[in-house]
Amino acid sequence: MSGYTVTNNLYLRNLYKSTDTSLTKKSARKETSTPKLIIADTAALQKSISTLYDVDYGDPDETDNKIEKADFYKKMKAFADTYNNTVDSSSSYSSNRDAKKAVNEMKSLREKYSDELDDLGVTFDDDGYMKLSESAFDNIDEADFEDMFGKGSDFMSSLNSIAKKLYRHIDVGV
Repeated sequence: MSGYTVTNNLYLRNLYKSTDTSLTKKSARKETSTPKLIIADTAALQKSISTLYDVDYGDPDETDNKIEKADFYKKMKAFADTYNNTVDSSSSYSSNRDAKKAVNEMKSLREKYSDELDDLGVTFDDDGYMKLSESAFDNIDEADFEDMFGKGSDFMSSLNSIAKKLYRHIDVGV
C-alpha cells in the first residue's frame, strides 16, 4: 500500500461497511489475508461504482456550488481509494491466476480510457494507482463526469464486471 495514500473518510468507511470498516486503515490491512482483502476491496469497489451511478450529475449549463463539488470529490476519492485498494490487494496475490488476470484487465481498461480520464483530472501512476487532481474538480463541472462515471458508462460497466468476476473467483479459505 505504499504506492498511494488513502483518505479515510465517511464515504470510504460506508463502502466497506458490509465486510469490515477497519480495512480502510493501513494497519488492519497488514494483518488481513490477501484473499479477504480482495473480497472486501472488490465488494467496496462495486458499491462505489453503484454510488457514482446514482449521483445527480446535474445540468452542464448550471454551476455547481462548493458544497456539491466537495461532496462529489469525496465520493470520487472514495472510489479512487477502493480502486487502488483492489489494485494493491490483487497485485500482491500474483500467485492467483484470477487476480493476475483482473489486474491486467484493469490496466487495459485504464489505458483504453486514459485520455478521457486525464481530461477529468483522473490519472494513474506507473504502478496503476489512480490519482485525482483536486484542482481539476474545482474547475470541471460535475456533469462532465457523467459520461465516464454515470450509469451506462462503458468504463464503469467494464470495471464493475472485472470486480464481480474477481469477487466470485477468490477463495477466502486460502
